[in-house]
Parts: sequence; structure tokens; C-alpha cells
Amino acid sequence: MTADFPHASVIEGVRFTARIGVPNVLQGLFNKRELPTKVASAVGTDHLGYRLVSGLVKNYGPGPFYVRVAKDEALLVHSPEDLEFVLGGSPDPFASDPEPKKNGMSAFQPDALTISRGDLWAQRRQFADAVLEPGQPLHSLAKNFVKVAAETAGDLVGQSVDYHTIDHAFQRMTRRIVFGDHAADDTAMTDILSELMSLGNKMPGEPGPQYPELIALIEGHLAKAETGSLAAKIAKTPAPPGGAAGQVIHWLMAMGDTLSANVLRALALLATHAEQRTEVRREIAAADINTPKGVASLDYLGGCLLEAMRLWPTTGLFARVSTRDVEFPNGSVLPEGTQVLIYNVFNHRNRDRIPYADRFSPGEWVTGDAANDWSFNFMSHGPQGCPGYGMSVFLGEAVMAHLLNAGELSLHGARLSPSRTLPYSLDLFGFQVRSTPTQ
Repeated sequence: MTADFPHASVIEGVRFTARIGVPNVLQGLFNKRELPTKVASAVGTDHLGYRLVSGLVKNYGPGPFYVRVAKDEALLVHSPEDLEFVLGGSPDPFASDPEPKKNGMSAFQPDALTISRGDLWAQRRQFADAVLEPGQPLHSLAKNFVKVAAETAGDLVGQSVDYHTIDHAFQRMTRRIVFGDHAADDTAMTDILSELMSLGNKMPGEPGPQYPELIALIEGHLAKAETGSLAAKIAKTPAPPGGAAGQVIHWLMAMGDTLSANVLRALALLATHAEQRTEVRREIAAADINTPKGVASLDYLGGCLLEAMRLWPTTGLFARVSTRDVEFPNGSVLPEGTQVLIYNVFNHRNRDRIPYADRFSPGEWVTGDAANDWSFNFMSHGPQGCPGYGMSVFLGEAVMAHLLNAGELSLHGARLSPSRTLPYSLDLFGFQVRSTPTQ
């Protein structure tokens, strides 16, 4: 007889849906809604979710277990070993296109790599790898990246930087990186993408009405193939099924919205943690941050950015779906078509596994084992790990280095302290970081 996974109770499923599922939907799965996000942070939604899952793990762990989300049961995976089994087995037998995600993403990127399967996934991934160059010590266009990042930081120095300010700056930086300087001020393209992402929150299951216009704008910029931009590499790379423009959309989203959120939170941490800030300044002083090698040498600063992603993952909950019946290492079988849930809010802060769970500990990414821990999945892991991971971290490091080098940081609108447990939520719309130029 085939073994089964434990099942959380119906009442526990109702609580999971109410505390985790519904808030994620209300805040916006693809484009964050400001008011619901503020409310969720104020009432401690992520902390409530953490406490709920912590109790469920104690009751039904140490392995995976079923929990009801709305009307269906899904398998909640939380241990590093099981996370490695699932994410190491993507996209088959664990595909990254569960129906809610596919219905949402179809509004603004129906040809996305992350909702592709089989040969289609392999061809699109090959294209992304060829352009984004994951795994390389330095991207072949890194020299231009450093220049653009330094200019982006220069525009932020002296400002009170809230999320809207840094997001606008990073969107502009992203357009320059992807298309070249000629696209720097094409805010219309970015606005259309934002509107389509907001439509994606409603999970329509089909491209939004403005999608053809977005593709046309992207293709127009790609056709210029400006020297020093990713578009120049794209021009020399065989296009995947569906065309290159459909893949670029995800890069615009990730290098813009997501990276800006992570950098702003990392700056908030550095503004309030003197010991880590001193170490970062020492590292920056020893490097030439106007060169790619100098930026790439900033391991501790990179750890600061990764810690912000760990502490406050921009994707708190994500899912996979089984493409066939799958036997787990414990002998239990997951039926075909079942969702597998990965709750980063808990996994990143699991106090029973992570000694520094609620502290700002960038050194763990330099001399510790954090980089190899499958608990941390802000950029996923395994074959479906983000191909732009290295590029995003590099750009984030470059901007942060120049901001820190230009002046002193101060945090306004939020309270973070090395002597207190860091909060489970840091509302992006509720604080500002100021970089005051050194006299």
C-alpha cells in the first residue's frame, strides 16, 4: 500500500487560506497594491503566517504535509532536503506553471520561461542563458553595467528615497541595460507593463488588451541593437519560440520592480546596523567600484543584499505542480496535478534550523553556508533558478556601493535595530532612506 503524506485539518486549512493565501492575493501576486500591502504590514500578516506554519510543521513534520488552500489540498514543503528534491526536479516532474500562476502571468508574459514546459522550456532557457550569462564570473557587458549603475546611484544621492523613487530610477536603469541609452526615458513601455501586471493580479488566463502594444515597443527597441546593451547580444542569439520580446518582459520586471525593492530594504538595514555598515565601507574603500572586477569583489556588500532578500522575500509564497505521480524520498507518492507550496516567509526564518533567522547576518553569505542552503529561495534553486540572478546582484551591489561611497545613510519611517528581532514585514511603501553627501 502506498504511503500517504500527513493531512492538516480542515480548520487548519481555513486558517492557512485566511492568513497566507488570501493576503497574498489581496496584496497583488504580480503588482503590489499599496493600500493592502500597508494594511498587511500593519497587522503583521507575515508574522501570523510564520506562526501558523511553524505550528503546522511541529504537528505534521518533519516531512511534507497536505494543507487545504481554498477548496483544494496542496503539499507544503519546508525542509531543505525536500526543497532540494522539488526544486532540483523542476521543470519535470515539478513544473512551475500551476494554474493560478499561469492564468496571472498570461496577462503580461504568456510566453514566459517560468510557465513553459518540455522542449519549449529548454529552448527558452537556452536563449536566456546565452544572453544573461549565468554562472560566469562577469558578464561580457559588465563594464557598461557599472557605468549605468553608477549614474543611477548619482541620481539618488541627496534624495529621500522611497520605493516609488528608487523604482523609477531602477526602471530607467533597466531600460538602459536591456535596450541602451535611447530607451532610457521610454516610461510609456514601463507603464503598459505595470498595467498588464495589475491585470495579472486578476488572473484572466489570457494576454491583456495592451500586450500587442507592449511587444511592439520592445521589438522596436530590440531592433536598434544598441552597442553595450543586452539587445546587442539578443541580435546575435537565435530567438526562442515565440520570439525574444516575450522573454525580455520578465527581465524588465525583475531588474526593475524586484531589484529596487531588495536594494531599498538592504539600504535600510545598512542605515541602522553600524557594525555591518563599517565592514561594507572598509570593503568598498579597498575596491575600485568603477570597474567590474571591483564591484564583483564586494562579497560582503553582496551578502547584505542577499540578507534583505532572505529576511523579506519579495515572493513570500510560490508553487510547483507535479507533472506525473512522484514518489518522494520518504516513500509517499504525490499524485499528478497536485500543487506543491513553498512558503519562503517561514523557510527563510525557521528558527529551528537557522541560528541567525531574525538577525541581519551578511557574513553568512561570505564565510557561512547560506549560499548552499536550499531553505533560501528568493531566486529559486536548481534548473529553474533565475538565469539573471548574478546580473541582478551585480547591479544591486554597484548601485549600493556608489550610494554608500557618496554619503551617509539614514532611515525614516521605520525602526530597525541590531538589538531587536527584525520584523517579519518591512512595508516598501512605509519608509525612506536618505543618502546625504559627505561634506
